[in-house]
Amino acid sequence: MAAPMYNVFLGAETGLLKGINTLKGSWNNLNAIETPSKTNEITCMSWTGKEQFNFHVGLRSQNIANYDLSSQVLSDFKSFDCGPGNLKAVGQCDDLLITAVESGLVKLWRDDACTCDINTGNNIHCMTVGDNVIGTGGKKSDAKIWDIDNPGKPIFQVKNVKNDWLNLEVPVWVTAIQFLSDNKIVTATGHHQVRVYDPSVQRRPVLDMTFDEYPITAMSLYNDNQVIVGNTQGSMALLDIRKGQCVHRFKGFAGSIRSIQCHQSLPIVASCGLDRFFRLHDINSKQLLHKVYLKSRLNCLLMSKKEMILKDDGDDDSGAEVDADHHEDDDEEDGSDDDDVWNKMQVVKTRTVKRKSETLDNPESVPENPGKKKKSRSKSKKTKTN
Repeated sequence: MAAPMYNVFLGAETGLLKGINTLKGSWNNLNAIETPSKTNEITCMSWTGKEQFNFHVGLRSQNIANYDLSSQVLSDFKSFDCGPGNLKAVGQCDDLLITAVESGLVKLWRDDACTCDINTGNNIHCMTVGDNVIGTGGKKSDAKIWDIDNPGKPIFQVKNVKNDWLNLEVPVWVTAIQFLSDNKIVTATGHHQVRVYDPSVQRRPVLDMTFDEYPITAMSLYNDNQVIVGNTQGSMALLDIRKGQCVHRFKGFAGSIRSIQCHQSLPIVASCGLDRFFRLHDINSKQLLHKVYLKSRLNCLLMSKKEMILKDDGDDDSGAEVDADHHEDDDEEDGSDDDDVWNKMQVVKTRTVKRKSETLDNPESVPENPGKKKKSRSKSKKTKTN
């Protein structure tokens, strides 16, 4: 099979599917739309398998298509009756297509026919697919784990944390959920919380930490001990979920972050959001490797594991279209030629002119007027005579 031309794929609010080749520094729209519409907004994408030969593209209007990386062709969109509400997530487990809508209805599809319905609760915001299990969560609907073979009731349901210091219930708003390798789950909330749950220990979180003061909108696992999160204010950071600490932050964002994904084998992370930029950071050094302006507000992204994201040293392609920011070393080399020009220029001297205020402040510079005498303040007293 031929190698795919693009190694990063992004979905926009306008309904355009965009592909980026970070090796050559190029990008392109992979589909065409006549008139941009909110109904054509791409809300979710997911790989159809671990081999990553193709992936699903889901629209808000519950239409789903498939993109084949070998032929680089996007199939026609098929309409699915997923239930009331906008399509929030799509996933694949073996030969089953799994969809989740905003109303909380999760459906399992085989050969375009619904085989099972799962009512997970209202206002669902996120869904993730693991090994024969599904994780869901949303607003006023805490995280749950469902068995695909027995979806009648959740096999694990999170219990809310204890009431706050005013004895008020802590609001629930799960915006992201991921499975860890040791059967644990990690969630992010719209109340800037990151929590880790161990179903074998307790229903309440074994770790509860906060990040900034704004809703967390995206999260990706870097390893079993660290996650990268982003919020509505454009802050993205690497968090240690063992110690409950922030390792470091990434810079360069100018809007809400909608999607984050870490590479499976390289220490790099891709992100996109409402500022219309795709960014690629080195996780360890925090360096911005690539930055591309894609003209549309971006909702989701997928990064392929087949292609090397970082460009080899022997590659002659400069990637000027992608590398929008210069490195510090390049700036220092460019500045060496400018120093010679500035050294050859003639120095222009200027004469300073004293202002009137300066002469008044310095009374010694003002000559005395000998003709003017000071008036005596003493007055002779008049006496009364009888």
